[in-house]
Amino acid sequence: MRSLRAYIITRFLLTIPMILILLILVFILLRIMPGDPVRAAMRPGVPEEYLDQIRHAQGLDRPLVINLRGSWATAAEPVVVLYTEHDPTSPPVMLALEGERLSITDRYTEGDQDWVRVSVEEGDTLWVEEEKLSWLRQVEFHYTPIEGETPPAVVVGIWVRVVLHQGGVEGWAPADQFHITINPLDSQFFNYLWGLITRFDLGRSITLRGRPVATDLALKFPATVELSIFGMLVAGLVGIFSGAFAAQKRRSAADYGLRIYSIVAYAVPIFWLGLMFQLIFGVGLGWFPVADRVSTPLRPDTIAQVYGLHRVLTGPLGEKVLAFTDFLSNFYILNCLVTGQWASLLNVLYHLVLPSLTLGLYLSGIFTRLTRANMLDVLQQDFVMAARARGIREKTVVYRHALLNAFIPILTMFGLQFALLLAGAVLTETTFNWPGMGLFLVDRIIDRDFPAIQGTVVFFALLVAGVSLIVDIVYARVDPRVRY
Repeated sequence: MRSLRAYIITRFLLTIPMILILLILVFILLRIMPGDPVRAAMRPGVPEEYLDQIRHAQGLDRPLVINLRGSWATAAEPVVVLYTEHDPTSPPVMLALEGERLSITDRYTEGDQDWVRVSVEEGDTLWVEEEKLSWLRQVEFHYTPIEGETPPAVVVGIWVRVVLHQGGVEGWAPADQFHITINPLDSQFFNYLWGLITRFDLGRSITLRGRPVATDLALKFPATVELSIFGMLVAGLVGIFSGAFAAQKRRSAADYGLRIYSIVAYAVPIFWLGLMFQLIFGVGLGWFPVADRVSTPLRPDTIAQVYGLHRVLTGPLGEKVLAFTDFLSNFYILNCLVTGQWASLLNVLYHLVLPSLTLGLYLSGIFTRLTRANMLDVLQQDFVMAARARGIREKTVVYRHALLNAFIPILTMFGLQFALLLAGAVLTETTFNWPGMGLFLVDRIIDRDFPAIQGTVVFFALLVAGVSLIVDIVYARVDPRVRY
């Protein structure tokens, strides 16, 4: 037991640098891609100033790794006028009063000039010039005017005091009018890493108006889990038993046939297999639906709706419990079993047949070949010959004694394939319009929503690392010989 505990601790510690390397690779790959991710996600003709504000909301205006230009600027004069450009003759944008702290988004230094561009965050109050205010209304930059306040007498023009409902309103001013605070770790990488560790912040979508990626993945994750479980169930039943049967009938017609099947099953494009199932069993015979998780009229009610939890659970704690039950309700099979919605349960299982068969048969070829290879080795060992000599039935020898001893490497492959399914059932979900994480990733790629792509890929990486850790621990528990 002590050795197993040491193995688990060691394996867990080794997972940490592996995850860190994955995060760094994802971050680098999405940053070295050519083009501007914000401009790519927006329609042509969007004003540059609006793009700058979106970049600030996404944190893309920060330095990549080390920030030496400054993180915060505190107004050092009674009133600081902020301009559209680093030029005092450009139109004024807003005012910063002495002591107000604003985040630095850019810095311009050339010759004896030193200007900083600063941004006002969500929930802050500021004086905005009237023309700038009209522009904010045009781009739906929401704010609330503050009545009864008058602007400082030292500035000319028409100014309005407002509270911003979203951050990113920016302006330029000379750096000597501010006290600059430098935080070297205030960069894209360290902010991304710190947000992921402390808040599980996977970023915010550009095309979905700043919607958290984690919120969308929480909605899509249950669909992918259900599809992966049933797909692996089909793959395991078909692959393991066909492989064991092929090993039992070695060099027979059944053996050769199953070996050919394993090659064909893995070689056939999964989207083509899904399309054939749709055409034959969905369109031709009309036996099964060809898309979605459930028919709209039979979509199950949430657990909170069925048991009236909204009336019972109140306050901050109640809201968290309701949010958790809503998350569980997206696991339709679990939801229907808990709430007794049997008609919806049958409809959900009915929709699962074709996509799970497609996924399972595609993967079964791997398990057929792996099971056959391990079974051939086990069937030649002494304990199998001894069991046969004692007169034990051949089926008992093969499917109970031999298969259990050959199951350890199969278990490892089973766990790894399940992790890859959670992270990559993209083609199956796209073919069957299955509303899971794979289809969500495809939609985000089409929309060129790079922050959402980064968050989804990071989540996939964490899933694979987590499932791999669990599989290794189970492997060590099943086989005492596995130790570091």
